[in-house]
Amino acid sequence: MREQMKPWPKAFGFHTDEDKARARPHSVLVFPVLFHNVVWVHHSQRGWEVPGGKLESGEDVLSAVRRESYEEAGLTLGHITWVAEYQILVEGQAVPKWVYLADVIDVQARPTWSEIDDVRLFHPNLSPDMAKVFDYISPIMKDIVYERVWPIVARAARIGSVEEACL
Repeated sequence: MREQMKPWPKAFGFHTDEDKARARPHSVLVFPVLFHNVVWVHHSQRGWEVPGGKLESGEDVLSAVRRESYEEAGLTLGHITWVAEYQILVEGQAVPKWVYLADVIDVQARPTWSEIDDVRLFHPNLSPDMAKVFDYISPIMKDIVYERVWPIVARAARIGSVEEACL
């Protein structure tokens, strides 16, 4: 059973217009697609979610997407597509997060120091409605973000390719 954690900040300001996105996000959220499924990772405190995290100092955004996917799930990514931006409050400040879809081209063991303790493909893919019902799903996956990106995530999973789904 997971330890009790403080409430996760609610997402707001969600949009899918890359031209309106801020110059640099605080963090990224990645929906990796492999074998017609989204790759999920298990965080010991939050539960099941998709890879993501904060950008490191001086790190470019796509490097952060690749790094977080590798560190949390052992993934090497191919085609990566920007999907959306939203914001959360961190210490009273609104900070932007960018959402990506990515094709997985290789899977390796994740680093031994990873904060993630399991990686899984759920079949069928967990829809936002399903994610809201289960207590073992991270609060990150229960707000408007997953609900709003689900149509493109589901399309990419059905086709089996982010690159083809975004054409």
